[in-house]
Amino acid sequence: MSRSAKTAHSVIAAVRDDAAFRAVALRKRSDCFEVLWAKSMPVEEGNWQAFAAACGLSAESKPAARSAQGGEVSVVGVDSTAVAFYRIAAPNVGRDETAAIVRMQAESLLPLPASQIEVAWRTLPSANGTADVTIAAARRDFLHRFAEEVRPFGPHAIVPSCEGTARTWHEMFGERERQASIVSIGVRHTQVCLVLNGSVANSAVLDIGMADLSAVAEDDGDRSEAAEVIERFAQDMHTVLTAFGWAESTPWPIFLLSDGADGIDRIVAALDRAGLTTKVSVPRSQALGLATGLTPADLHRYREPLGLGLMSLDGPATGLDLFGAIRRAEREKRARSAWYSTTLAAVVAAVMLVVFVAASVAVDFASEKRLNALVGRPQFKEASERQTLLRTVARYRPDVLGLLAEISAGENPGVILDGFHFRKGQAVTLTGQADNAEQMWKFQTHLLDHKGIEDVTITNTSSDSKTKKIRFTMVFDYKTFTKKGAEL
Repeated sequence: MSRSAKTAHSVIAAVRDDAAFRAVALRKRSDCFEVLWAKSMPVEEGNWQAFAAACGLSAESKPAARSAQGGEVSVVGVDSTAVAFYRIAAPNVGRDETAAIVRMQAESLLPLPASQIEVAWRTLPSANGTADVTIAAARRDFLHRFAEEVRPFGPHAIVPSCEGTARTWHEMFGERERQASIVSIGVRHTQVCLVLNGSVANSAVLDIGMADLSAVAEDDGDRSEAAEVIERFAQDMHTVLTAFGWAESTPWPIFLLSDGADGIDRIVAALDRAGLTTKVSVPRSQALGLATGLTPADLHRYREPLGLGLMSLDGPATGLDLFGAIRRAEREKRARSAWYSTTLAAVVAAVMLVVFVAASVAVDFASEKRLNALVGRPQFKEASERQTLLRTVARYRPDVLGLLAEISAGENPGVILDGFHFRKGQAVTLTGQADNAEQMWKFQTHLLDHKGIEDVTITNTSSDSKTKKIRFTMVFDYKTFTKKGAEL
């Protein structure tokens, strides 16, 4: 979410799904959350600007002035069908190093150059000494257009809508599973999310929705057609779950979100007959001490904005904010504008500096004697030696980010890195996979082309029987830091 230092006490959260625009206003009290209002508008009746007006907002309204309208900040959910999710394992390193790894992996996984994508990510702890990283990526041009469309809401963050679904399910539905897959069926699409402790760890969208499943949900259509649709739905679900790491031998629970109507019950029963065991999950209106006045059906209908609002009230940096880079670009644009407006002041300051320098020439030459006396003191000598040591450490400190940038530079199609080990006095170790041996050798040559990287050796290769990819381990020396006997 937004990295503002101040946590909001009220928020407006808005989304658009297949059928409608939906928004809620939430306020945080000492012992509960209160829903101030919930509004919706069919998509065929307008756009984001019209919906903002229906919510009492306008393109001219300032986010800071919205507390009287029910929200001090606002958050908007972007349709998850426009967002690609990935989950990778990364070494337990600092945030900057992880960001470099994420960018490198995103370039390998996405069929677009880095200049055309925006990436948001977060880490989840793992038991094997590494960090599980969830990556959300979207086209940069799409996000810029979307940010312009939702400008009347003045969002502090733009996050995937499924983040709200996961949070609402964790807090307001009947289950309290640490890990589960939740299935949210829309009109034309179905969102499948792997949820860990209320956060999305991975997500995928199926090109099948309630419009396709109506024959199953209503139980009055063509039975052969219903059987064919549910079989395809079950197969697609199984494919996605397997990609998430789900296995029939050690499965985690799968929940279909429901508003309490019979349709989802029939789909669950049909999936069970097709060999995929799932359960129905229904909202609990008494959850969270939430003063809503909303029915379970309303909680299901507004599940996305409700969850986004709760996340925003939690405080900064709790969601996959795809708006961050766009927000930084806008700040830089304003900064450039401010620079032009202060050009005259800078010229005046430069003139004053010249006057100051001219005056300084006439300073008392006795200061030179005082300086010589200061240099001769023991404290000055100790401070000088300390500064020399700090400069030496900085000069020889391994530039991990620079190394990662060199590794990921250029075109390396088909190569995905999943391990990076760097320790003083030892060779750097990389582990990864390639579609074939030729791609692996090209990557080895790519490393050798970089100044500072030497003796690149492939120490181990194996073939993955499932993916048919070549897994490899490479070691190499980097500058002087990996040489035995290195002092720093």
